[in-house]
Amino acid sequence: MTPIRVVTLFGPETPALFAARSPNATALWAGIACSPCVNAYNNRQSVCRNNLCMQAITVDDVFEKVTRIYDSLRKRTPGN
Repeated sequence: MTPIRVVTLFGPETPALFAARSPNATALWAGIACSPCVNAYNNRQSVCRNNLCMQAITVDDVFEKVTRIYDSLRKRTPGN
């Protein structure tokens, strides 16, 4: 509903269910074996206290994705 590009990080949730359905949305998800660990069946609770799923998404991963999106937008803008 907005032209703004969004990068969303998913850890204990799955982007298959909760990611925005927009061409302007990008989901980053490590997809490790225990993820997603929160769901309706466990009352959205998890015994995990070390959030490896979020730690697996590095700053470099996010920076690279955002940079790639930024570069693609700059190429589409007239005068650049």
